[in-house]
Amino acid sequence: MKRIKTGFIVLLAVMMVAVAGCSKGKPPKEAVTSALTNMQEAKSMSFKGTFGIDNVTLPDSAAMDNTNAAVASGVVNFLKGATINMNGVIQTDPQHAEFTLDMALGSEDMKFNMKIPIIVTDEKVWVKVPTIPGFPIPETIAGKFVEIDVKKLAEEQGGAAMPDAATIQKMSQDMMKTTLDNFDEKTYFSEPKAGDIKWLPEDYKADQFVRFSINPQNFETAITTVIEKVAPQIIDLILNNEAYMKTLQTSKEDLERAKAELEGKEEGEVKDAIAEVKKSLKVNEFTLTSGIKDDYLTYQDMTMNMDFIDEADTTKLAAHMFMTYADINKDVTFEYGIPTDAIPVEQLQELLVPQGLGDMSGIEELPDSTKGL
Repeated sequence: MKRIKTGFIVLLAVMMVAVAGCSKGKPPKEAVTSALTNMQEAKSMSFKGTFGIDNVTLPDSAAMDNTNAAVASGVVNFLKGATINMNGVIQTDPQHAEFTLDMALGSEDMKFNMKIPIIVTDEKVWVKVPTIPGFPIPETIAGKFVEIDVKKLAEEQGGAAMPDAATIQKMSQDMMKTTLDNFDEKTYFSEPKAGDIKWLPEDYKADQFVRFSINPQNFETAITTVIEKVAPQIIDLILNNEAYMKTLQTSKEDLERAKAELEGKEEGEVKDAIAEVKKSLKVNEFTLTSGIKDDYLTYQDMTMNMDFIDEADTTKLAAHMFMTYADINKDVTFEYGIPTDAIPVEQLQELLVPQGLGDMSGIEELPDSTKGL
């Protein structure tokens, strides 16, 4: 049951991020597919946006004694009001992406700012080492780019090939279409006016706006749709495509086991699974609003307010994000280019260990978000 619940929450999160967009004169589902497919097939673009944490509440168990209470209070103060500004450019042929994360964490007496430029190609990733007040980073590496050889690391970790960007794009499109085909337009989609969109830049214009919403009224229906329809169809989609299985690093046996577990559920067990998800996740608000211009998704914002429940413990999180996209299929300018004086990640580890910063071997574990760009 826990496996199904976890898989559902991951799938629902992916679906929430993917489902949005519309172009004038098209039904929402058709427009979603058209706009997002065009974005995924774009050869280049620039982007900028912000992710912000509006509120965080930790469970009472995190403050059961004075020590834990102080830590919990520090975590909340550090995260509440935090913002991450993002901007960058993407080019697919040859694969090259640059993005800068400008983070402002903390509030009132505890503030922390950090700017991190990141460069990604099909074989390597470069991350610029930030200067952090109070953190003993050697002057020889502060402000320098660290080079991570992704291809080499993949070979060292069992010879797994890097996911192909074209396969990822096609898989995303297929998953999106499978999801959309199962959700009712009238229940989940609406068309807000520009004046009703909180984060919309004043100078932004679109042909049409579409909002996808999950709320307390339709949440149970969404859970039922995902468990009964979307999840089995997506498993079949992956099972029938060898490239998708390799990209997700999963096996036919695992997928068939998951499918059999879903198909083997009686009506009562399905209801139990839905009830279990409702016990662990409460969606107070989730909206994803997209602006479409010339059949491209050029604006997107997300507002979420959720409770994550683990028995008697409840963690509350409210956050928002908005992004704009421009220069689609145009020549883009790279601010940093390919660093020529970067420090190999192995050398970084050698430099940091004598400084008492501990074992940095974990830096070799790359996040999935860097793969396939």
